[in-house]
Amino acid sequence: MVHIALVFGGRSPEHEVSIVSARFVAKTLREAGYQVTPIGITTQGEWLSGDGAFNQLCERIGAPASGAAAQHRAQAIHVLQTVNCDIVFPLIHGISGEDGVIQGFCDLLELPFVGGDVLNQSICFDKLATRQVLSQIGLPQPQFLALYRHQFEGGRYWLVDEVERQLPYPLFIKPSRTGSSIGISKTHSRAELETALDVAFRYDERVVVEVGIVGREMEVSALGGAIPFLSAIGEIVPENEFYDYAEKYLKSSTQFHIPADLPTERAQLLHDYARRAWTATHCFGLARIDFMVSEDHIFLNEINTMPGFTKISMYPKLLQQSGISAVEALTQIVQLGLERGSSASRATTFLSHSDWFKGES
Repeated sequence: MVHIALVFGGRSPEHEVSIVSARFVAKTLREAGYQVTPIGITTQGEWLSGDGAFNQLCERIGAPASGAAAQHRAQAIHVLQTVNCDIVFPLIHGISGEDGVIQGFCDLLELPFVGGDVLNQSICFDKLATRQVLSQIGLPQPQFLALYRHQFEGGRYWLVDEVERQLPYPLFIKPSRTGSSIGISKTHSRAELETALDVAFRYDERVVVEVGIVGREMEVSALGGAIPFLSAIGEIVPENEFYDYAEKYLKSSTQFHIPADLPTERAQLLHDYARRAWTATHCFGLARIDFMVSEDHIFLNEINTMPGFTKISMYPKLLQQSGISAVEALTQIVQLGLERGSSASRATTFLSHSDWFKGES
């Protein structure tokens, strides 16, 4: 029986969302026949293993930090080695989970893991990097500006003037490196813009300012390797002006239309953009790709490499609509990770310097 270490929690602002996702994924993986050991990381950086980790993490949210970083690193290595798993499922939403950090840690420990590699995670978690990469392949995106904390601290009024000079309201203000809409604001005036920048720069030193697109929010789930399976397209109709954190996790007022009411040709174009984005950012295993669809255009909004995986999350719901159950999806995701891990272990023989220069004189 394949043994999975399901790692969740962490120091990210999305800590609590990760716990909810992990409960659902642990249950579903066990239904699929896997052995699962939950490994929870507290908001202080401690690593806890076993089914009790779910409740222990909830109890320790907001507790004062304990132990030094070096102790936590040693603890992490000890826990993973003691669990003796076949593969790691890094279900940490946000910082240290979707930014390539835990993937690099698994690489160093030579542990196979689920999902995209360090390159994929680091690009897609960083909204500015995603915008820049996708711009290079000509995918349509909202007009945007990159702002930096040192600019804001050195002359906020000048910076706000510059934003207003280049972009029309309404504007979305986004920390470059957060998920679940944390730190994101929609603004309609100078006063709102200043407040939103204050909020965004609390989360990151780089902020993306984007022109608000009047249109429909649509998402597609992707599953697979080099050539992904793409799900039916779903539409989100939020109660508020955009699909914020409260709408995603705390309320039930958002409407979901699956499949979305979209002409066939536009649906095909959206799928084409999703496939190109998957390839350009080196996605693997799973991702949810989000769009804004206006009357005349389709704009790629975001690529989420470890989307929310609860019973009400769009990622599994879209796959289910396409005939793939949560059990089947997670089975494929785990098998892909195992196959990649096996391939990587076979490709670790490198030429030595003497072999490289053999025959040279």
